[in-house]
Amino acid sequence: MDDEPTTLTFLDYLELEKTSSVRHDYIAGQLFEIETLSPQHDRLAINIGSGLYDRLRDTNCQVFTVEMKLWIPQADVAYYPDVMVVCEPSDGHPQYKTQPRLIVEVLSSNTVATDRQEKFLAYQTLPSFQEYILVPQEKMPIEIYRKNPLGNWEKTLGNLGNDLYLESLGLTLPLTEIYEDSLIE
Repeated sequence: MDDEPTTLTFLDYLELEKTSSVRHDYIAGQLFEIETLSPQHDRLAINIGSGLYDRLRDTNCQVFTVEMKLWIPQADVAYYPDVMVVCEPSDGHPQYKTQPRLIVEVLSSNTVATDRQEKFLAYQTLPSFQEYILVPQEKMPIEIYRKNPLGNWEKTLGNLGNDLYLESLGLTLPLTEIYEDSLIE
């Protein structure tokens, strides 16, 4: 009997996700169920997504949240980022995007290692990707990773006393807006 797991193509994955009652990450032909979001996680993603949407409304950039897949062909993975901004009009597939400029992940105890390592390494293979924001649910600071002109990634930290400047979009989100109605104090 063959104990090898079934390997799916990305197109098979897209078809399965259309009817699945749960979302899955796709990693090299394997599916991994995504845990249900906590109310705090959801609130932070909504605050960030709506803040970006309001500020990018009259631009060619689009804001997507947890329901849009990011396909990374170079790494053979697809994830559901918490928030991503795509500014390339040619990136128009209705089920997934491939050219994000900014990605935001809200950290939880179950995802922090994956968000900092596995996902970040995969995201870095995308030429359009310029800025990565990791938002903790319970404690500051926010981690900001930016690609410098030499192509290297630099880390800075944001705290509640400062606004979050998103260099890749040329705009600022107040941290008080990000954490509005959240459980952090």
